[in-house]
Amino acid sequence: MDFQQELNEIFELIKDTLPAGVEFTTYNIPSYSGNGSSGKSYFTLVDGKINRDAIPEALKDSSEYRNIAINRRISDIEFDITVAQEPGRFVVFSISKENGYSYRIATPEELVQLTKLHLITIVDPGMRKEVFAEVAPDKKTGKPDVVGRQILYYANGEVKEYTGVPASDFARAAFHALDGKLKFVYVMISETDVIIKTMPAIPGVTELYEINEDLTLDVSKIENIYEFLESFSEAKIEKGIEALQANPEFKAKAEKRYGQLIKNRVGKDAGLESFEKAALSRKEVELFSDWHFAENVISLARLDEDECRTVVDFIGSLVMSHLDIHEFKAQMEATENEMELREVYHSAAQKVKAGMLVEAKVYGGSWFGEISTLLANHKCEKLMFEKTHFKLERSDALKAFMFYLNLNNGISIYFDIFQSYLYDLTEFFWFSPTIARTAWGETDFVLPEFTLKFRRKVFYRINDDGEWLRKSPKPAGVE
Repeated sequence: MDFQQELNEIFELIKDTLPAGVEFTTYNIPSYSGNGSSGKSYFTLVDGKINRDAIPEALKDSSEYRNIAINRRISDIEFDITVAQEPGRFVVFSISKENGYSYRIATPEELVQLTKLHLITIVDPGMRKEVFAEVAPDKKTGKPDVVGRQILYYANGEVKEYTGVPASDFARAAFHALDGKLKFVYVMISETDVIIKTMPAIPGVTELYEINEDLTLDVSKIENIYEFLESFSEAKIEKGIEALQANPEFKAKAEKRYGQLIKNRVGKDAGLESFEKAALSRKEVELFSDWHFAENVISLARLDEDECRTVVDFIGSLVMSHLDIHEFKAQMEATENEMELREVYHSAAQKVKAGMLVEAKVYGGSWFGEISTLLANHKCEKLMFEKTHFKLERSDALKAFMFYLNLNNGISIYFDIFQSYLYDLTEFFWFSPTIARTAWGETDFVLPEFTLKFRRKVFYRINDDGEWLRKSPKPAGVE
């Protein structure tokens, strides 16, 4: 389709409804999935501020106008144009009686201007909002991840802090404008002004935001080194690694703490020099928030394959740091009955939990210790898969993850599986002291390999309203 020709034809149909001397503007942002977009409704500028009071009916997109033929035609062409562009960019549409209907990719100057126009509308009178955002390419996809916080200063003197970045769209677009070099965005918003600084600066557009880090490190205490390693700061991580290399005793302890995580996420031969590559990003840390680890629940709902792998690799590493998975498997497959199996599991579980808590206490002030403490105490009675891409192949980390699920639970876990990809729960599914009940909704039913010497029963159903069925695989080696 000739996009501009379609815009020209639409303009001819609506130009007589446009007021003279007024330009209407909107912008959309193509998603990274390639099949969606987000954006703003049309506006014009009055005294330098966004105004939507007198928008021509053809440009309105509220529900009462969406089914009108011309409005739908405008919406469709703007969507088609937007998703045809590189993801993360601002696609600007402008229309006026004098200059017609056109689109363009926003320049860096326009990125800043459009962002300021939007942000100034999100603060109340007397309020200020300060935003700090770290920007980094996803380790696998290269897509810019934006994670940060905002501090709200109220007129009455109250100060509150929240997670989230109101300027995340700008941060992603600026990341591309700087050829992937953007690392940080700082924003100060008031009712009269918006200040945007970036690191590095966008030449001629934004001021440089400088992070003044204190790199003074007392290397006599290992918890100080751990604090640097878990700081998300490249400079501090480098300093921490240097300190470990100079102290063999501390290096051995750090390898015990982080070594399995590094191997799971980087490779079996990787060592502490690969810590920065293996460390969780701020975005990945959020996978272990209350949203996914609610009371008595672990929810993997709507996680993609990489996110599932992050959860599995991290939890698996904590287990594997304190338990030889292969030795445990051999012990389980040597048991003769349920009682022996439970004794082996509970002995191993006590060892793992104690190890996790001891390590967390060494330094618990950042993501590693905090998540370790959470997981060591979290009780899982329900594991949720909903539109989850759990496309993980068999691995020691996955086996260790399956081991973890019963760490604090004395009853049968309920696996709620709906419209998800689920390849292999591994033979460790059968090693739990109480085997999980599973419900399979619009997902292929599959049970993992059974390797025990004696029969165990599993209960499952197809869909939430299905009848409970029972399966009891033959012992290993029995035809």
